[in-house]
Amino acid sequence: MRALPVFQAPKTFLSACVMLVSLTATAGVWDEGDIEAGQALFNANCASCHKVTNEVLAAPGLAGIADRWGASEELLVKWIQNPQGAAESGDGYIKSLVDRYVPTYGWMTAQAVSGEDIKNIMAYVQNPPDVVPVAESGSDCVTVDELPIEEASNDSGVWFVLLLVMFLIIAMAAAGVNRSLTNASREREGEELLGDLPYSERVKAWMWENRVAVSLVGVFFVAYGAVLGYQGLMRVGVVEGYKPNQPIKFIHSVHVCENEVDCKYCHHSAYESKHAGIPSTNVCMNCHKAVKKGRRYGETEIAKIYDAIGFDPESGTYVDGDGNNGYTSPQDTYNGEPIRWNKVHNLPDHVYFSHQQHVVVGGLQCQNCHGDVETYTVGRVANVDDINLLVDKYPGLIELSKPTLTMGWCIECHNKAEIDLASSGYYEDIHARLKDHLRGNEELRKYMEDDKITVKELGGWECAKCHY
Repeated sequence: MRALPVFQAPKTFLSACVMLVSLTATAGVWDEGDIEAGQALFNANCASCHKVTNEVLAAPGLAGIADRWGASEELLVKWIQNPQGAAESGDGYIKSLVDRYVPTYGWMTAQAVSGEDIKNIMAYVQNPPDVVPVAESGSDCVTVDELPIEEASNDSGVWFVLLLVMFLIIAMAAAGVNRSLTNASREREGEELLGDLPYSERVKAWMWENRVAVSLVGVFFVAYGAVLGYQGLMRVGVVEGYKPNQPIKFIHSVHVCENEVDCKYCHHSAYESKHAGIPSTNVCMNCHKAVKKGRRYGETEIAKIYDAIGFDPESGTYVDGDGNNGYTSPQDTYNGEPIRWNKVHNLPDHVYFSHQQHVVVGGLQCQNCHGDVETYTVGRVANVDDINLLVDKYPGLIELSKPTLTMGWCIECHNKAEIDLASSGYYEDIHARLKDHLRGNEELRKYMEDDKITVKELGGWECAKCHY
């Protein structure tokens, strides 16, 4: 059975809220929630499909929705947690929502949110911060990848070679002049002239006569070559700035900055897996079942999503694979070819890295490792200098010096990252074991003298933590 062509991710839950396009409920839902917590929940679960204005994104906007909810508070909560169950209640207002919005936006999946979460979200929806229209705020959503970038000059090696060649030419010319002058002097004094030796023999003779200077120059070139070789070897596996082309021109800045879609809405596996994951086409369709034309590329790129999943934007129906069923694609039938995204961040096979550990337990933000994603077009490996510029913008970011995705970068972060032991039972347990193991030990005293505990001090530098 094909996955529901609807709002299936957390975001759609406000499809709940807003297919529900009308939320009004009692004072308990609207006036007693935590607006700040509601904003975080809204951004994480709803913002990809809903605006807090009247603007339609992938579902109706939520402005003024409190005045439109025509059922009970209990049905509001049930509608969000189990929309089809709420529809089975027979309530006339719920039925009107189903008839009006489900044919266009589809059913959303039941959302795992509590009544308290819903209260907070509704409080935020009623009291959002000042919202600036995209047309006016576009300057805040700068896409750095689309701006002209002045490439850093790296031609010092070329100049060195040119100077070396010029030096050799001058040296050979000077040697020729010196030989001519020497023969002229010998001829005047009646001495035997120097033989007409080939250049190779002349060079050998000159090098022997000036062997001390030649030895010093030789040592310099050997040392210089060793430095260049070392620098070259240290860049092996360093892929900062890597930005592969993708089959669809997905623009992160449009989704993350302009539409405020939380990174982990699309890369939801970051909460529960080693990998952040590449979103399935179904996740794209949560919004693009309704959003059929992009701001930058029109219908061209979104049509590739439809071709991959077999969706007819004209009729709003899916193809079942046996025929076109009215599907107006250039293809005669839907062949189910998936979107073949190119992997951007690729660690060696012997390296273990878990997004879940860093995001859930460590509390890292995406920008810690991936940079200012809201300014990107396609995904790319961030440069460590670019990430360091965000230290003041995103609290908790650590300024590092090693290239991203290298071992030095990881262990430098583990050496600097401080841990709040009270934030996790895991940290408390590890710390208790450390104290038992090092009780009375000088090493423990060193760990505790600055009143800080880092990832390194809790075993973050152990080889087996990161290597199989």
